[in-house]
Amino acid sequence: MKLWPRRPATAPERPRANPTRIAVLEHDLLGIPPEPGSMAALTIALRRTASCMEHDPVDTSTVSDSHPTALCAGCGRHMVQDSEGRWQVALQP
Repeated sequence: MKLWPRRPATAPERPRANPTRIAVLEHDLLGIPPEPGSMAALTIALRRTASCMEHDPVDTSTVSDSHPTALCAGCGRHMVQDSEGRWQVALQP
């Protein structure tokens, strides 16, 4: 006879998507403006200065690309991978 019922095992929580990154992508891809005063609005406004403390590359490569390319989620600058796999800001021609 069991005195306490067995508790069901809980599934591990899946990582949640970053709402700021989602709002920035919605702005970039669909043209949906972010909520005024939100972190996404600040991120988009800071892109105009083209500076960020640490680049946060978002992969934008396609199958036809010869090597991986990305955009920085913070400043919007184009980035490429070097031979060692590190992201760096692409040089403008």
